Amino acid sequence: MAAFVVLLVAVWGVGFLWVHGDLKRGGDQASAQPAEPSAGASGAASAAPTPVTPTTPAAQPTYTGVVGPAQERKAVDVNPEPARPRPLALPPVAQFKMATFNLLGASHTGGRGKEARKASGASRMSGALALIAQHQVTVVGFQEMQGSQRGAFYARAKGWQLYPGNSLGSGDGENSIGWDGNIWELVKPQTISIPYFNGHVRQMPYILLRDKATGVQAYFANFHNPADTRKFRNQQRFRSEATRREIELFNSLQKTGIPMFATGDMNEREEYFCRVTGSTGLKAAAGGSNSGGCNVPRPTQIDWILGSPDVQFTAYGIDRSALVRRTTDHPVVTASVVVDALKFKNSYAPGAVTVP
Repeated sequence: MAAFVVLLVAVWGVGFLWVHGDLKRGGDQASAQPAEPSAGASGAASAAPTPVTPTTPAAQPTYTGVVGPAQERKAVDVNPEPARPRPLALPPVAQFKMATFNLLGASHTGGRGKEARKASGASRMSGALALIAQHQVTVVGFQEMQGSQRGAFYARAKGWQLYPGNSLGSGDGENSIGWDGNIWELVKPQTISIPYFNGHVRQMPYILLRDKATGVQAYFANFHNPADTRKFRNQQRFRSEATRREIELFNSLQKTGIPMFATGDMNEREEYFCRVTGSTGLKAAAGGSNSGGCNVPRPTQIDWILGSPDVQFTAYGIDRSALVRRTTDHPVVTASVVVDALKFKNSYAPGAVTVP
């Protein structure tokens, strides 16, 4: 009985302490903490500080090598990786075919001359266009392209353009440059005054064209220097002056850093070749050289195609076929050309057209 009473008292005491908050669960703290003593009424010094039970630091997350999305974004923003350099793009290479083509002016047929039996100039334009298509040329220097012939050209040569064509005087238009507008675009048209028969001045063209596919630009100049004929005799001094002006133009164009080409019926063979190549450094599509002496290409024509020293002529042709003979009294002279823009500092500008 006595043991039962002692047990009852012990249970009552524990319950009393729990209710008053002096006893905490074992999961919160190992043992009850004594109440902090307060200063006595007599003003005695404060009691000794309550001892603090040391706690275990919170466990740090284990590094797994995986970066979270937030950390990854911050790392990219703060330390962006440098962009990979792109390979250096080289300037492009343009390839095309060109021609010089004396059409035999309309005034030379239908009369009493040696070419009177040929068809009219307008009719013969059909043959001229067939030859252009046959040779796949995209730039042509025309001589003796008189008014009716220009009219026929405009009517039948779809997509092609001319300069000066009909934009200047009728005589000036006889010496025009034609180009396929699907391949080339006109950047800058210009003319130069050249003495023609008996020194009468004609405006002859030199233009800057841009190849639409590659962006490569090139100058094209076209001339017809006066010949000695039964009607016009002793024209040498006018040819010499014409050549002098042409040389001056060629040297000026070469300074632009853009490739240049010249076409024309110069009415001279050795004289023209030796003088021009010796004074400008230009080379002829027909070959020949002027280093250590003038070596004229054979056979030697009066119809010339010349170009800057760094252009490449890959083929040269002289067409004297039956169709040519029905169309004109000159051969059709053609050349295939390669222009590497890397060799001409101003021949190519990405996204823009350079006009010096």
